[in-house]
Amino acid sequence: MAQINKQENKVGVAFNWITFALKLLMLFAIIVVVVSYTDRKGYFMSDQSNNHTKRKWDAFYKFTQIKKIDVLVVGNSHVFTGIDPFVLSVATGSNCFLLGNSGAGIADAYFSLGEVLQKIKPTVVIVETYAINDNSKVEGMAEIQSFEAHQDIAYKLRMMPELFNSNNWVKIWSPSIRNHSFLLTNTAQIESNRKNIAPPRQNKLELGRFARFETGLEDSTLMKYKTLGAPIDGRERNISEHSKKYVNKIIELCKSKNVPVLFVTAPMYHAHIAHYETWKATLNEELQKYPSAQWLDLQSPYDTVRYTPAAFENTYGANQHLSNTGMVITGYKLAEYLSNNYSLPDRSKDPQWIADFETQPHFIFNQDATPNMSDYTSVVKNKNRGAEKIKDLLVQKNTNHNRIIIKIEKPTTLGESITGVFQVQYQNQQFPASIPMYSFKEVFPPHYNVYVADIQSDVQILDVVSIQ
Repeated sequence: MAQINKQENKVGVAFNWITFALKLLMLFAIIVVVVSYTDRKGYFMSDQSNNHTKRKWDAFYKFTQIKKIDVLVVGNSHVFTGIDPFVLSVATGSNCFLLGNSGAGIADAYFSLGEVLQKIKPTVVIVETYAINDNSKVEGMAEIQSFEAHQDIAYKLRMMPELFNSNNWVKIWSPSIRNHSFLLTNTAQIESNRKNIAPPRQNKLELGRFARFETGLEDSTLMKYKTLGAPIDGRERNISEHSKKYVNKIIELCKSKNVPVLFVTAPMYHAHIAHYETWKATLNEELQKYPSAQWLDLQSPYDTVRYTPAAFENTYGANQHLSNTGMVITGYKLAEYLSNNYSLPDRSKDPQWIADFETQPHFIFNQDATPNMSDYTSVVKNKNRGAEKIKDLLVQKNTNHNRIIIKIEKPTTLGESITGVFQVQYQNQQFPASIPMYSFKEVFPPHYNVYVADIQSDVQILDVVSIQ
């Protein structure tokens, strides 16, 4: 009897594959639910305080809900630190927007254009050439961050196999999976995300600008150019087949939408690049394959008058950007080129456009003063004085002095400084007075020469007699 019981104890329960599969499925479902929840809550998002790529795309969708974009610029950081879209907009009387992505190549520019051109039709697309480089397929954080910032889900699904290898498909959609190491390395970021701690955002017009470098090249950095030479050798710059492929795809995409393409090279300091002519020849060999596209190269010929050391980021490193001053200069240069080569819509009389831009500092140099600009008084408008046509003579009221601003229509042979003879009133007496006026090197609207002079606040300007 004992022997029979011993044998019965050896009889076990049979393994049930269905039960095992159901348990695995349940475990997988729990993981999916948890990951979906943490993704939706954003608990594993990296620090977003400086995510200007997302800000640009959020601003783009907000802007295009009720407004049109006339000039769209794509590229990498040489776009959003190289061109001031507010200057470009007020100087052309149109809407200009930048969609640059830090560290990304030309494939990312194509990806951006593909989504944008499904929603808008700009007058011209501008592509910055620094993104056309010798990189092969890249799947770094810049590309992932850009992918995450796009909002067209169907388009992202279509482009995903082209942009990323299959082993990265899950992590580009899920920050929880991508940043799960935060559980051990960055719990502070998880806690910050859980509390929804975010920097306050201002409800202001954003056009993709990233004004980052307030000062230019310092003397110590300039000395390095003299002692060490240029940090970049243009003979070493090549274009990969990957880049060539996406240049072609951009051209074909824009052609299918009947949108012209303009390539633009934002400059670096002239001593920053040795043998640029070789680099330019390499670029030109590729870009000349597309005769329908134009190329504005601001590196060569180089404008030594305007692109002074103050126009560039204070770095000797290879990846040099423009300073805030340089962004303004490039904005004006691009505005002049666009005005001469493309028929942009004139929105300068549109109340919404005026409301968007009238508070910008360069508005008054390019457009008429508005009733909201109470500090400005227009004295003379649309009058000829000798060979010159005065578009506008304004007086700006300041605390300690007033400023005269005169806009003279192009073409004109006037130089960087003039002498204006004005009829003035001072201490109850009226008489003509000669006042020297000067122009700003970084302010050169496409349609006007602008000159300014500061005067005593108790001097009243009545008229302009002549320009000398």
